[in-house]
Amino acid sequence: MADWKLRTRHVIDNSISIIVGALVLLALLGGWLTYTTYAAPATTTEQRPGPSSETRAWFNHSATVTENNSVYPVGTTLADRQVYFSSITPSLNGSYSFTYQASESGQLNATVALDLVYRGVEDGEVGDRVVWETTRTLRGTVSKSLGPGDTLTVPFSVDVNRTGQRLAAIEEQLGDPPGQSQVRVRARTTLQGTVNAEPVDRTTPHTLPIDLGGSTYRIGQPGPMTDSEETTRTVTVEKEYGPARSVGAPGLLLVSLSGLVGLGFVRYTDRLGLSRAERRRLTYEEDKREYDDWISRVQLPEEALALPRATTTSLAALVDFAIDTDNRVIEDPQEQTYYVVHDGYLYEYRPPTRGPAGEFTLPPSAGSGTRPPRDGDSPSVTAESENGDEPVNSPSETHPEDCGASSGRA
Repeated sequence: MADWKLRTRHVIDNSISIIVGALVLLALLGGWLTYTTYAAPATTTEQRPGPSSETRAWFNHSATVTENNSVYPVGTTLADRQVYFSSITPSLNGSYSFTYQASESGQLNATVALDLVYRGVEDGEVGDRVVWETTRTLRGTVSKSLGPGDTLTVPFSVDVNRTGQRLAAIEEQLGDPPGQSQVRVRARTTLQGTVNAEPVDRTTPHTLPIDLGGSTYRIGQPGPMTDSEETTRTVTVEKEYGPARSVGAPGLLLVSLSGLVGLGFVRYTDRLGLSRAERRRLTYEEDKREYDDWISRVQLPEEALALPRATTTSLAALVDFAIDTDNRVIEDPQEQTYYVVHDGYLYEYRPPTRGPAGEFTLPPSAGSGTRPPRDGDSPSVTAESENGDEPVNSPSETHPEDCGASSGRA
């Protein structure tokens, strides 16, 4: 099996341009991501809560007992009841209050006008339809400058018996008009000023129903009347990145730059390129995998090892020769040497081996392609080629084809 470090060096050496280009692109990408994450992060817009405000208005009411009776002592104040008695509590006393809140600032001039509204309504296709209406002033306008949280309270009083008499007179004058007659206390609040730096100019009506029913009168329960205003504002904020980018971007930049520096160092110190022995070792490993079916592992007898020898420059050449001569390649199980016995000659190939320091070296007789002689071997003579790379076989006993070059493979 090929040495993985050797093969890695070979792949890197052959693909150096592609690897450098990829590392440069990764460094540029990592640099851009790091810059946009920390030095100049991108921005985005978000909708966040803006200024808010709220107005609140409500009615309070009560009636004081003015006539002797067996239930309530005279002078008793009945407060916030749904039903009062016309005979013993003929006057409805009440108040209308207004306040507001603002999240930032506010300054309002509030003006309140209270009226007693008489009207007749009948059912319409869409809600009630007013048939007739008339008003009487309960209290003249009251004004006050209000800040957030300030309250304006305006008192009022309604003589229920007199109100009932007037309502009956109106109905008589109108000749028993259609619909239902109603009485309302209406507060009209006019606001002018600013709230949260925004101008305000509006009038809002609030009503308190009074249902006259002979010996009693009922008060409607409108409850607090609130009006809230919520706003949003668009703000520009820096984008927030998760660990995949905040940590990954600098990591990508560091790793790619380290790769470029390391690649440049091994290239400059010539630790990347393969020596002649290392190149031959890789060639041998590839040939071994490709032609393994043509190789048998057999211990040759001493008689075979004593035959005249010729060497080949590669395992592929030896396999070609074996195929052409209808032989098999013999691998010595004790040492990494390959043989072909043919026609009284011994053809051999020995691959580069790893030395004590871990480097690959050519066999001791790489120039001649022979192995160290064993007992009983007959000497063979080879010559070194002029460039010192490929051996030239020259045993006087070998045939011309013993150089290991083959015209074709099976």
